[in-house]
Amino acid sequence: MISSCYKLTYDPAGTPVVLLDYGDRIEAEPELLLAKTVEVIPLVDAAAPFLRVARNAVVTFTVGRALDAATDKDARAAVLSALVMAQAANKKPLRVELLGYSDRYWQFANATITAHRIKRYLETPKARWVQSLDIVATGLTQTGP
Repeated sequence: MISSCYKLTYDPAGTPVVLLDYGDRIEAEPELLLAKTVEVIPLVDAAAPFLRVARNAVVTFTVGRALDAATDKDARAAVLSALVMAQAANKKPLRVELLGYSDRYWQFANATITAHRIKRYLETPKARWVQSLDIVATGLTQTGP
């Protein structure tokens, strides 16, 4: 596992929930996939069709982090509490901050959790569990330089 250099805050101006924080143990860096809506329009006697690119850009990614609890019982309770938070997630802004960049941040206008996977991490004597969140987000902007 590696340390996160990202901080992801869901609903930063409302009731903020930190989904990933600096220094959290993560299995891998988030892999961001941007998908756009494209209409392919066939043209008569043309060498290639016309592509109409819409502004509907959607970003999907998964973040996974390892969390520790004091006891095995506490870890299992934290798992269930995390499920309650994930199922209540509606569309809200999602702020992305990078370690070392205090003068800027990136924010999705709308984001939601589409899947939430939890597994116990049994390869350590600690009461550890791994939380993975699939996120769909739109409207990415940058604030700052």
